[in-house]
Amino acid sequence: MASKSEECKDTTTTSSSFPLPGAICWLEVPCTSLPRAVAFYTAVLGWSSADPSSTPLGPGVLEGNAGLHMFTGGGGQLNGAFVVMSKPEGVAVVADEGDIAKMGVLPSYRVESVEETLGRVVENGGRVHVPKMAIAGGSMGYFARFIDTEGNLQGIWAAPAE
Repeated sequence: MASKSEECKDTTTTSSSFPLPGAICWLEVPCTSLPRAVAFYTAVLGWSSADPSSTPLGPGVLEGNAGLHMFTGGGGQLNGAFVVMSKPEGVAVVADEGDIAKMGVLPSYRVESVEETLGRVVENGGRVHVPKMAIAGGSMGYFARFIDTEGNLQGIWAAPAE
């Protein structure tokens, strides 16, 4: 198994450089259904991973993990794993659908179009948590939040229109 420093290596270059301090270098997405999670993130954000039906899970590291299934996203700039939880209650749902002001740590992903991405979220079984909103009147772009098929709260951001 690769060390954490090897996992966090910047795969977008041929040098031995690492992402800048503070950049996301590894993301774990907890799930209870690996095929469903892979299908959702492939369709919504274009992430790549091996076919979950033909690839054995990597070993789970922590108690409650049934195993890991690696993925890449963002043209190789994001590396991570779907963490298959041993029990359905293993996914800590932080989104409070009744109160959008409650949240935990929130990763956000750059997208070309907030509207198109939210459309793919809904088409693939996710839910819109916060609809598209302008930041500083749109001069700093647009964001939205969604809840994936596993109950995870995620953010998306698109650059301002040129």
